Amino acid sequence: MINTQNFDFPSLPGIYIFKDAESNVIYVGKAKSLKNRLASYFKKNIDSPKTESLISNYKTIEYIVTSSELEALLLEQKLIKKYKPKYNVQWKDDKRYPYLKLSISEDWPRLFLVRTKEDDGSLYFGPYEAGSVKETIKLVGKLFSFRKCKSSPLKIRKQPCLNFHIKKCLAPCVYKTSKETYKKIISAVVELLSGNLEKTIYNLEAEMKEASDRHDFEYAASIRDKIYKIKKITRAKPFWLSNSKATSYKPALNQLKQVLRLDKKPYRIEGFDVSNTQGTKTVASMVTFINGEPSKENYRKFTIKTIEGPNDVAAIYEVVYRRYAKTLKEKLPSPDLILIDGGKGQVNGAYNAMMKAELKIPLIGLAKKEELIFSPRKKTPLKLPETSAALKLLQRIRNEAHRFAISFHRSKRGKTLFN
Repeated sequence: MINTQNFDFPSLPGIYIFKDAESNVIYVGKAKSLKNRLASYFKKNIDSPKTESLISNYKTIEYIVTSSELEALLLEQKLIKKYKPKYNVQWKDDKRYPYLKLSISEDWPRLFLVRTKEDDGSLYFGPYEAGSVKETIKLVGKLFSFRKCKSSPLKIRKQPCLNFHIKKCLAPCVYKTSKETYKKIISAVVELLSGNLEKTIYNLEAEMKEASDRHDFEYAASIRDKIYKIKKITRAKPFWLSNSKATSYKPALNQLKQVLRLDKKPYRIEGFDVSNTQGTKTVASMVTFINGEPSKENYRKFTIKTIEGPNDVAAIYEVVYRRYAKTLKEKLPSPDLILIDGGKGQVNGAYNAMMKAELKIPLIGLAKKEELIFSPRKKTPLKLPETSAALKLLQRIRNEAHRFAISFHRSKRGKTLFN
């Protein structure tokens, strides 16, 4: 039995890829937590002969960290279509693995889990591993506004349910949408579950145009945001990592865990900095590093709204609170470590924002010149040797946050000058 403690998988959402001795992709799966999901493959009692066969025939496991479960779902479909992995295909004949059924024979189709395929005119997708099929329905439901009710055929109602009011359903039960619009949504669902992301985008763009033409601009904007998420996947250059290869930043992560006394290695680190011109036009940046490498799709820019005059501490307070208490809290995974460009004052500002947001995430600041590491409620800063791998990684993240903030500030200042 393989000891999974020898593996170094992060507790982050992503895609995992099993490869054989010839480096052929033999299985692709997604996970809410790569660490927990992959550990489940190596438990003592494997209840599936085909899972046992997979474990017997793989040589390496590679993974791609994603910014969300939704991104993992989209990327999984893309990679399965591209590689047609042996075990993803073989499991289609195993009745222990559930399917997703799309009841296209109905006027208003719905998507739900079934154990067997029938010749009933519906579309079936899968099979899926039992632990992930419900997650898949949930994530597809977040992306598309189709009905979630169980009535078949659709039951006409006097009032729409909650899903309509929270923009998760177009409420065909009270005729809030046309069959043509609903059909476009279902077509987009079909293309997504088939791995055809480009066609998914095409169908969503048609739906967005219709919403705009009928002046439903709020709904059109929500579709635009969905299109953006999918386009990120089609353009993405995946960040591949393998348990069989040591990454250059692994020692740095190990050192950070040790010197900062963290509960786990900081796979995901978010760094913050602010920039202004003599206290005016203050902006802030957030950069994200995953496994020691920049993840630029997770970078964010902020225009500071509540501060007048030079006040970096207050600006840090605002940006940290907006990141961890507002909409970004739901859109992005929580980091394992927060790094502030600054000293004791900036760190205390960030700490107060975290307290208001009612979150407990390890937080430090790295001050320039002496390169001292400050922590909340600790009087004495930590100084690491100049040769420390942990310090070099923190400096790299701090400097990137500074560069990103300066770049954003210059672009805003340039627009002001030209206007």
